[in-house]
Amino acid sequence: MALIRPSFANRGNLYSHFGVQIRSCRPDQTSQTNVLHYLNDGNVNLRFSWRKNEYLVPIVLVLKALTDSNNDKQIFDGICGSSDLNNSFLTDRLELLLRGFKKRYPNLHNRTQILQYLGDKFRVVFQADESMSDFQVGEMVLNRIILVHLNNWDSDSFDINETDLQANEKKSKLIMFMIRKLYSLVAGDCSPDNPDATQHQEILLGGFLYGMIIKEKIEEYLNNIKLQIQQDLQRGGVPVNFKSTKYMSRVLMRVNENIGSKLQYFLSTGNLVSQSGLDLQQVSGYTVVAEKINFYRFLAHFRMVHRGSFFAQLKTTTVRKLLPESWGFLCPVHTPDGSPCGLLNHFAHKCKISTKQLDLKFLKNKLFELGVTPIEACSQIGQNYAIVQIDGEIIGYTSHKNSAQIANTLRFWKVSGKNGIPLDLEIGYVPPSTKGQYPGLFIFGGHSRMMRPVKYLPLGKEDIVGPFEQVYMNIAVTAPEIVNDVHTHVEFSPTNILSILANLTPFSDYNQSPRNMYQCQMGKQTMGTPGVGLVHRSDNKLYRLQSGQTPIVKANLYDDYGMDNFPNGTNAVVAVISYTCYDMDDAMIINKSADERGFGYGTMYKVEKVDLSMNRSRGDPITQHFGFGSDEWPQEWLTNI
Repeated sequence: MALIRPSFANRGNLYSHFGVQIRSCRPDQTSQTNVLHYLNDGNVNLRFSWRKNEYLVPIVLVLKALTDSNNDKQIFDGICGSSDLNNSFLTDRLELLLRGFKKRYPNLHNRTQILQYLGDKFRVVFQADESMSDFQVGEMVLNRIILVHLNNWDSDSFDINETDLQANEKKSKLIMFMIRKLYSLVAGDCSPDNPDATQHQEILLGGFLYGMIIKEKIEEYLNNIKLQIQQDLQRGGVPVNFKSTKYMSRVLMRVNENIGSKLQYFLSTGNLVSQSGLDLQQVSGYTVVAEKINFYRFLAHFRMVHRGSFFAQLKTTTVRKLLPESWGFLCPVHTPDGSPCGLLNHFAHKCKISTKQLDLKFLKNKLFELGVTPIEACSQIGQNYAIVQIDGEIIGYTSHKNSAQIANTLRFWKVSGKNGIPLDLEIGYVPPSTKGQYPGLFIFGGHSRMMRPVKYLPLGKEDIVGPFEQVYMNIAVTAPEIVNDVHTHVEFSPTNILSILANLTPFSDYNQSPRNMYQCQMGKQTMGTPGVGLVHRSDNKLYRLQSGQTPIVKANLYDDYGMDNFPNGTNAVVAVISYTCYDMDDAMIINKSADERGFGYGTMYKVEKVDLSMNRSRGDPITQHFGFGSDEWPQEWLTNI
């Protein structure tokens, strides 16, 4: 994402407010964020975080550490290309970037020297073994920090193939693209991306978060075992024998790591205790107690998405705004009033989250057949060519006209089920524009993406779209709005933009604001049916409506979700009256006969703790018992207890 943030200028001398940020995810969904900062003298620095500390490295140092082929000419051609040599703004800054590196590091001439330099600087920070050389530590830094989603992960063990330079070549190509995008942002050729828009957001799922925590705790546990063994080796008093069960049991006894209790602490308190911070922006507020006031309330807990407690402390209201990119993914009316307004949203009832990584290895050859020039053979890089990416990996370049045709062809194959294109593949085509979003063809098939169904008009079948691609698609809301050669999709129903609770409001197009927005909150607070197993529950307090009824007027979704199994209210005729010309607020006159017949009759279940030992002195005979009624115990009860 191209960003303009005033806080970027506080990083140090010459730092500007321009930056490009990318969040790279490993296969287990642990992530590492890399940010490129533009300096006012034309240089670019890379910023990353490691164990809650930030580090800044010149980007040319990283590029030359990745591969031996990244000499000055290769870097210049990889960023500028042969088609943009007349762009003096770009070429001048590239020249300053390369000359500045030569001036600052005159003794670093090849990849080996640069990796040794990085290893020497980061040896203590990364707690590297003494047996590792500076060169190996430098490689470890690149593998753990720089664009980790492009590492050559082994599918079985998730280990990195250290000797494979193909991954480093991919990383260098992506970094060059990021530098070019950063210079385009500074020159005003493209607009900054909006991090508050749904287009640039993913969902942090609970299972992935638990996996991150467990992974870090296991890593800490293994490191502590390693330290114990190293101490034994240094002292020399205890012979180290890995084959000895007695010795290994002794080592494990000295390491006190209860991984389960730490995850339990996280779930019970919502506080994250982590040495690395897990690349997240908050340390508290991760969990909420699922309240069972009624079934509406309980259901809404599992459809909500929160922006984060970090944003709740901001004084600006920018992050709370309802943006058009959220259409069909986040409900526009189902958000609470007060401090969490706009931060705590709910998914539209047709929105789903992708939970698996699509296998897209075959897609490269399909793109090459459609006219994409592979990145290895491509020299025509510039504003007249569109970049093609798959899950953050640059595949190649093609013309803007051809990229639009490729996107349409892939979508046709996807909906028709041809050539193995999965239906939940996201095909984000960004067309060229004047000072708009940076153009290209961006294809996504990863985890945690919001997806929703729409009708594909050329085939009349269901298509699954994501928030990134939807921005540049023409989707009609209703069939009469369809314009030939303009709209490619149409909504299955106009109410697909609303959440489950918002869809339960009948006649939602009458008196919209109070009836829709209030009902989403009031419906979750009313006395209803909290559950069906009340006789077996021991909640501290529960409210139950005894006279629940099915509504006389109800929406279609009411029966689809079986809401009659958990009745939430009573049908009533309401008459609005006034006395002395004032409306009668917060009060109600109830018909006496209706009250006697059980109108609004409810029950409160409350748990009271009673200690029978407080009612007798020590040594007195037991005269009170729970659950048996009489003071005398039948003999068969005593034998069965």
